[in-house]
Amino acid sequence: MSFANRSIVQLFNSCINNADIESLADLMTEDHIFIDMENNRIEGKYNCITQAWKPFFKLFSNYQNIFEEIIFKKDSTVIIKGFSISSDERLNNLRAIWFVEIKEEKVSLWRVYPDTKEIRNMLNL
Repeated sequence: MSFANRSIVQLFNSCINNADIESLADLMTEDHIFIDMENNRIEGKYNCITQAWKPFFKLFSNYQNIFEEIIFKKDSTVIIKGFSISSDERLNNLRAIWFVEIKEEKVSLWRVYPDTKEIRNMLNL
């Protein structure tokens, strides 16, 4: 299961790094949930695409996530440590922890946390 989940997470991230909306949507469950670093929550695949990803890619066309460590917590949970790069200083070299839930070989939750000691403790990292 870990190998399949690793592939799904890496493919999902590749879609983000390439601003590939169609492939990103294909990898989401219908009830997909996206939660950003400010704890803004969007539910449903359509809403995530139209309210989060399309506007985000329009604003930050060269945004990239760089994964440094992928951790498998249980069968369906993946935690990733890394950072983002972007020409926009607000997102450049921004340390993050991604908390991901996989359901039926699709991403059901994509949550982004700031990489802080408190978050690492909360996630038992």
